[in-house]
Amino acid sequence: MAAAAAVAAVVGVVGPAAALPSDPVVQFQPTLVRVPGNNCAAIINAETVPQPQAGHLGVRVKIVQTGQDCEGYRVAVRWKNLDTGRENGQSHTVDANGVINATDGVITGMGMGPGPGRVEAEIVATADLYPHHPELEQLSGRAWFTLNQ
Repeated sequence: MAAAAAVAAVVGVVGPAAALPSDPVVQFQPTLVRVPGNNCAAIINAETVPQPQAGHLGVRVKIVQTGQDCEGYRVAVRWKNLDTGRENGQSHTVDANGVINATDGVITGMGMGPGPGRVEAEIVATADLYPHHPELEQLSGRAWFTLNQ
């Protein structure tokens, strides 16, 4: 976990950027999380993925996990449109080996349409417990970007 914190310190803070379907990808700060299991931890790197529909976003996650007898969990993208106040998100399961259950590692679907405006988003790891998904111990990565019409 100490090595992961050092990586986060080197990466620094990501500033606002555009996230139009034709714009470049926006990087999130890394998410550092203690994963359920025996000394399990993960670094979750994420970036926006341009979507064909304006006002929608996809987020590609790449997970580097370490530990023994790790258990499954969930990774979520939570966002807030800072202009409209609208909030939502989407989550997917991650197996015991740190592989997310999402096509090409991209989180999309219902809950990923903030609409046009300035958006703040964060990556959150949660326990895979139904019906509630309590957050795991973590330092959540964030990104700020603008979605246009």
